[in-house]
Amino acid sequence: MPKTLIERMNVWRSDRIRLLQSLICVLPFACLYWLLPFAGSLTIGNDYPILIQQQMELQYSLAHGSFPLYAPGFAGGRSAAAMTLGQLYHPLSYLASHSAGYWKGYALEWNTFWRLVSLGLTQLVLFNLLRRLKLSTDFAFILSFVTVYNLRMLDMFRYGASLENYTGFLLLCAAMAYLYITPDRFIRPLSVIGATYLLVCGGHPQIAYLGLVGAALICLVIPSTVAALRPDIAVNWRRALHYYATVGIYVGLGQLLALAYTLPFYVEFLRDAPNRVKQSYQWSIAFSDHLGGAANSFFNPLRSDVNGAFGSSPLILVAMLAPVALAPVRQVKGRAIMVALWLAFVVIFLCSVGDDTPVDYFFWKFFPFADSFRVPGRIAVLLPPILMLMLAWFFRAADDENFRRQMRPLVPWHLTLMAQAVFVTGYFLLAHTQTGYCTPFNIQQYPSWVNSLIFLSGLACLLLATLRVLPGRARVLAGLLLSGIVITQTVVQLRYGAWVAHRDPTPSLEQMDEAKRSDLAFRGAQFGMESKTVVKPSVGVDGKPFFPFAVFRPANKNAPPVDYSAAVPQNTAVPGTRVATVYTAFNRLVLKVDASTPGFLTLSVPYSPNWRASVKSQKFSVVRTDRNELAVFLPAGTHDVDFRFHSPASVAGMLISCGTALFLALFFSRRCRPGWVRNTVMVVAIVVLGGGFALWERSLYNGDNLGMRYVWTSSH
Repeated sequence: MPKTLIERMNVWRSDRIRLLQSLICVLPFACLYWLLPFAGSLTIGNDYPILIQQQMELQYSLAHGSFPLYAPGFAGGRSAAAMTLGQLYHPLSYLASHSAGYWKGYALEWNTFWRLVSLGLTQLVLFNLLRRLKLSTDFAFILSFVTVYNLRMLDMFRYGASLENYTGFLLLCAAMAYLYITPDRFIRPLSVIGATYLLVCGGHPQIAYLGLVGAALICLVIPSTVAALRPDIAVNWRRALHYYATVGIYVGLGQLLALAYTLPFYVEFLRDAPNRVKQSYQWSIAFSDHLGGAANSFFNPLRSDVNGAFGSSPLILVAMLAPVALAPVRQVKGRAIMVALWLAFVVIFLCSVGDDTPVDYFFWKFFPFADSFRVPGRIAVLLPPILMLMLAWFFRAADDENFRRQMRPLVPWHLTLMAQAVFVTGYFLLAHTQTGYCTPFNIQQYPSWVNSLIFLSGLACLLLATLRVLPGRARVLAGLLLSGIVITQTVVQLRYGAWVAHRDPTPSLEQMDEAKRSDLAFRGAQFGMESKTVVKPSVGVDGKPFFPFAVFRPANKNAPPVDYSAAVPQNTAVPGTRVATVYTAFNRLVLKVDASTPGFLTLSVPYSPNWRASVKSQKFSVVRTDRNELAVFLPAGTHDVDFRFHSPASVAGMLISCGTALFLALFFSRRCRPGWVRNTVMVVAIVVLGGGFALWERSLYNGDNLGMRYVWTSSH
């Protein structure tokens, strides 16, 4: 063949791959067409639209120049660390809030847009990784697709911030694999560090924790799995130990980088959340599926509870059958590691069904922090990458003649036919099995033709997979058709696999400004977050209830502040006493008090030792009322009382995060050539991170006055 023709064919192959990569980036907008931003009227229902409110609350403070340490009115007045689903430390939150129209009613649209972009980029990374592992283009596309697009992803999307933990987990798995296959001293380490940060700071701590556990498992099997897929990359214990140590260091650096988020979350919320920690086992198994319902993820995922479903295509049945069927065939390369992955899959699957098996109880009992988790099905987030590796091993073997010889007397098409028989049997046997309450059929009442389509497309997938693994010219066409069927089935399942709601505009900046002028309190859903106090209306002298933000009552300093919810006798009122707001923001409140007698200024803000009070340079002790509210004793006179919420954990976490970022910049800049570039990078890093920390610290108490209007007089 002439050289020029070979070169043309290589160019054509490269162009084809680039075209496919471009298609992957836009594919999420087609797969989730029904929630396409700026078009249509539907979105994911249940939690998704509500959780955007938490993000907007935090971004609102930032838009007014103040980094939020405190979240007024949220969960009874908790630290902003409790509003974790608002993603204060994740880049997606900032991409959305700085997109045109976010503050004009399109916050949900932009969040959806950037999440769809993240799904496409995640599949692109997995697709390139699988091609690096020598999978054919069609198999690399199919496996990366079913790993990203499945009902576990859809449920993560439904819970907002969880999706960023999920994509961060998949990106971390890919980054660790790249680090082993083609290690370098710059891009690969930074990829592991960055993916760790994205996983930890996604916003849902439970999924972040599970993701780190899953990443540790994937890290352990990567050397043996890569050797099974790429025989040219030999594995030995010295290289494996060096790899484990290297990954441990980089993941540790990523966690230090995320300490600005995790440290205040642990100190200010997790240690002081009685309704979230050390709960009973019965509390932890809320929203569990049953064995039969979870098993339907292999046959008809719409019959699985949305809180634990992980299904996509029945091709995952091949992943479950291949290690078992080939376990007795000793000459098969990679058999042992695939059996180990299979066993890990089984343990995780049994854990996901709650008290139907004892596995989840042992996880709840012995794993750190596991007694703070609910919804056992969420652990199924670990299953897609495990299935991807097992399927990659099978399809790699099916395309390689040497592998096929090792698999005798079984051959690849035997396994796909076995999967077809299991699929048909399981589909009908589990059609009426006991499931959790939140199956798609219960929450959507989807059309009857959907089940028929899932069954027929499942059969078609496994039949085309059989044709694809057979030698012959039909393989190319079978691969294309298989890709199309997998996409079609997945699109239908995603459309009917979760709650659907009408899309409403989000509040504009002007609307939020107006709301904050009357009351700083958070107006969104609390999601069962425990309250530190129950705010009751006070009763004025006219007998009418009102909700006072701040009151002043004459009292002796040695007398504890009392509950003022009862009516105040007329003869105790002191004429001329007045309280008015001067400056209001999330972390700082300034009130002007005119008092003709000493007494207690009481705020309807739950007590926390983080609050400090001062008048000019003089500090005053903040005490707790019998309603768990803030109070400070003031002498007679006119005072501008300055309340500030301090968060030592946030300052320490931000210092460590900035210090880690500076260390990384200085360490990796050593590889820059020539020398002037290296020196420039060092200077820029020092200026940006040092100046950034100073600006961050200044913003805590010097943002815009939100202008809350409040006046209280003794006549109340």
